[in-house]
Amino acid sequence: MPKPTRQDLIERAALTALLLFKATTTKKALKIELRTMYDTFFEAHGRPAGNFDPDSEEFLPVMTFTDAQFNRVKEAKKAEYNAKRRHETAIRALSSFYREAV
Repeated sequence: MPKPTRQDLIERAALTALLLFKATTTKKALKIELRTMYDTFFEAHGRPAGNFDPDSEEFLPVMTFTDAQFNRVKEAKKAEYNAKRRHETAIRALSSFYREAV
């Protein structure tokens, strides 16, 4: 396999930057939806006293109500982490290209 050119590395870095932006935007939107679902549930059923405690029986109904959305947020966080890792790898490769050229 031929060594990637400067242009190949720049294009890879740009593409991974776009994918990272998309993953971050998606995660933010899903987190907003999750917070909205919490608010909707608490408006309809009342909010238990105290801080949100996932181990408390009082918060079990809201956790059940938002479970699917919570899992989507969790998957989006993983996707964002992976996109960030790929982007950093692309940037390192581009940086390495410039160090070799000097």
